[in-house]
Amino acid sequence: MRTQKYELGIDKICQSDERIVVDINEIPYPTAVYIQSKEEVILNRRAYKTLGMREGEVFDLTTWKRINPYLSDVLRKINQDILSDQKMHVILFNGKHEIMNYSLSRITNSSLGKICIVHFSRASEKYSVASISSLYSVKEEIAKLKPYLNRTGKIMHESIMKKYFREENQQLTLDDLVYYERELRIIQKAYPSLSHREVILCGLLVNDMDSKDIASITNRTLDAVFVTIHRINKKLDILNKKQLVDTLKELVNQKEQNQHVATEAKS
Repeated sequence: MRTQKYELGIDKICQSDERIVVDINEIPYPTAVYIQSKEEVILNRRAYKTLGMREGEVFDLTTWKRINPYLSDVLRKINQDILSDQKMHVILFNGKHEIMNYSLSRITNSSLGKICIVHFSRASEKYSVASISSLYSVKEEIAKLKPYLNRTGKIMHESIMKKYFREENQQLTLDDLVYYERELRIIQKAYPSLSHREVILCGLLVNDMDSKDIASITNRTLDAVFVTIHRINKKLDILNKKQLVDTLKELVNQKEQNQHVATEAKS
């Protein structure tokens, strides 16, 4: 019995008795093809959507490696050509943290060398929050080791904290949170008395992020988040967290409505 050859193509269909070419966009789940020798990543339409990118946008591998420095180590340590049902914490180009489910196939091409085909999807929101929180719990446990380390150990400790937790960035900037940029700008303009860190916390609250998740994303303790919320409420003369969230949402929604009305008036 003759076996047909299976090929993966992009925007092309070429079938014959001996050849089957499948358009990458016809694969029913987000898919990325990583060509190691060319340092190139090819995505299908579903992958662009899952990663929050515009369709056809070039995948900036250099930036991806910078914001997710530990992923290169993960790839190097893979000693199997097929992996399934794995999970990984990643930071997207828009600054959003996600837990991704993924399966991976690694093949060798005579011309291109090693090629990884990765199928992935977002994990459930509940799992994502729990996993990110667990990750930063590990960070806090590692931090406790520092006073007991010698000089070499402290250098290694600092390297780990920078690599896996971006510890060199003591506070997030607006550019780090592009995903929430619109809300942050509105809040910053409406409440100039708020500090940079307080504006960021408000931007996360208005996007329905709970305090535990905020602590994980901003590399702070839960108690520190509660203290900051209390300080914001005092500055804005607000009674509690619920009233703060309602006030922020009303502010952002009103700004959106005003912009919509202005746009309609111009047209």
